[in-house]
Amino acid sequence: MRNALRLSTVAAVFATLSVSANAAPSCHVQRGQGEILIRATVLTPGHTYTPGDVLIGTDGRIACVGDHCAAPASATRVICRDAVLSPGFINTHDHMDFDHIAPRPDTGERYAHRHEWRKGLDGHRQLEDFKPNRDPLSLSWSELRFLVGGTTATVGERMAPGLLRNLDFRDGLEGLPITPATYDIFPLDDASGIMRTHDCDYGPRPITHDQVAHTSAFLAHVSEGRDDAARNEFRCESSTSYDTTARADGSGTSHDWIMPQAALIHAVALTPQDLDLVAARHASLVWSPRSNLSLYGQTMDVLGARKRGITIALGSDWLPSGSMSLNRELSCAIRYNHAHLHDALSDDELWRMVTINAAHVAGAGQDIGSIATGKVADLVLFADPRHGGVHAVVHAGAAQTMLVLRGGRPLVGHPDLIDAIQPGCERIDVAGHTMSLCPEPGRASAAEITHYAAAHDLYPLAFTDTPRDEPTCDTAPAPP
Repeated sequence: MRNALRLSTVAAVFATLSVSANAAPSCHVQRGQGEILIRATVLTPGHTYTPGDVLIGTDGRIACVGDHCAAPASATRVICRDAVLSPGFINTHDHMDFDHIAPRPDTGERYAHRHEWRKGLDGHRQLEDFKPNRDPLSLSWSELRFLVGGTTATVGERMAPGLLRNLDFRDGLEGLPITPATYDIFPLDDASGIMRTHDCDYGPRPITHDQVAHTSAFLAHVSEGRDDAARNEFRCESSTSYDTTARADGSGTSHDWIMPQAALIHAVALTPQDLDLVAARHASLVWSPRSNLSLYGQTMDVLGARKRGITIALGSDWLPSGSMSLNRELSCAIRYNHAHLHDALSDDELWRMVTINAAHVAGAGQDIGSIATGKVADLVLFADPRHGGVHAVVHAGAAQTMLVLRGGRPLVGHPDLIDAIQPGCERIDVAGHTMSLCPEPGRASAAEITHYAAAHDLYPLAFTDTPRDEPTCDTAPAPP
């Protein structure tokens, strides 16, 4: 085996070997140069190839998808009979610079509005005054936590270069030819803790229609909470007539920026009438069930949104009250779907929330989010010994991640599989099993990232079972 992995990468020389992925089914690799042909169960919108081929060109884009793809004799071939190939996951809501903060044990306290826990309002206990960590190595560790589970892109407020695509930063697109998304946490300029119920007297710099109209994608926190103060935010962002009384500082009036490129994050307090407006304007929603449930005891009306045909993406929010990875956010969505929605959401719908829907919400749907000819090859190969297809993908975790490609280039995966395609990558420990990471030249090495994480006692990359102190995914009793 070792001798085989030392073979030259000259196009005419190949290595054929069997690769076992964490006791999962084996892959057969024939190493070449240039194009990469992957044969596995292939998930595409509306059709699953069992098995199928995906050919990745030298430009990092998908050249062919189908039952059989003709590849040059020199291409690398990766044949995985008991594995499933999915688009890389896309996380449409995170705060990367707070993902160094481990979740705390649940006290049982629930809030009606985000400013109650942010500022300790309405008699509530203020949560810890979280401080951001913008050290590139801390951000890299947080991005790696998502990457090992199959996430390849995010909208995360901060970024570290070389790992995930950061869709809200031009420098973080990693070559993706799109305009970065715009991400706004306080579109009403209410970070100081302003809560209103009958007017729009928030901060002096609220987001306006024209500002959103000039973006490719606009993702913003809206109506995060379950009381009328939370719903009032939507009233001030969806109407020009709700409040027409301007104040001296320029604030006070309502605006209407609900339009196709707008995506409302959280949206817990939206009523059926509000959802009607969102649907009519072809805006989207970002669902973060774990954080909603752990903070407010309830989450958005996801079935009401679905009934109206609103595009819904999934987002992890952040580590303190949300999910450590998009895999764990899917786990929460699955649990909530079963316990409270009677399994109304299918595996396919949940999968779309982290792939094609998420790409649409982030304004990147022309290039990523699905396996189709011409799309960028952001792909993840999961072990699928029972041939569950999309079911295996939405239930997968880091232990099932066999190979993650960004633009056709291996980033992380099982060591034997990575070594067979791109020798020389670094080993990392992920919840007791070994994976390989292939940082780009000039970017932080695996050793630097893992050393920083150990020195600062950062939350692990993964767990073999339920993560330590993971925030709840259960609803709370109705408030008095």
